[in-house]
Amino acid sequence: MRTEDYKELKRLEQVVEKLDRDLDSVIVEGFDDKKVMRKLGFTGKIFLSAEITIESLVEDVSRGSNKTAVLTDFDSHGKEQNKKIRQALEGEVNNSISAREEFGIQLTSNDRHAVEDVRPLFEDKDQKFVDAALSRLFTFE
Repeated sequence: MRTEDYKELKRLEQVVEKLDRDLDSVIVEGFDDKKVMRKLGFTGKIFLSAEITIESLVEDVSRGSNKTAVLTDFDSHGKEQNKKIRQALEGEVNNSISAREEFGIQLTSNDRHAVEDVRPLFEDKDQKFVDAALSRLFTFE
């Protein structure tokens, strides 16, 4: 792993550690975002906003969380979705806007605009070569 990638990953893990300490949940767009948040160390509840109405999402979050952050993508669509979800959550759940901002600053500092864009930081290219070499040595039937 390149030194820059390692540093970026560690900074993201530190931000997520703080989110994990301060929030009981986060809202992300899709399943890949959820997997990345788990890999970054978030242990709280993770709600998915894709393929669900905002009303259903708010109902789920309000039943299962007291303090959340909306971590939808940081592109124009994600920002618009964040605004709608944030407005719908008003009066239902404490929504941490500062947590979104802090996470977004770290995420976008390396031109990443979605949680799932972090996935390449977890890929160990050397391990792929080792796995490929081992698969040639051993045949599993």
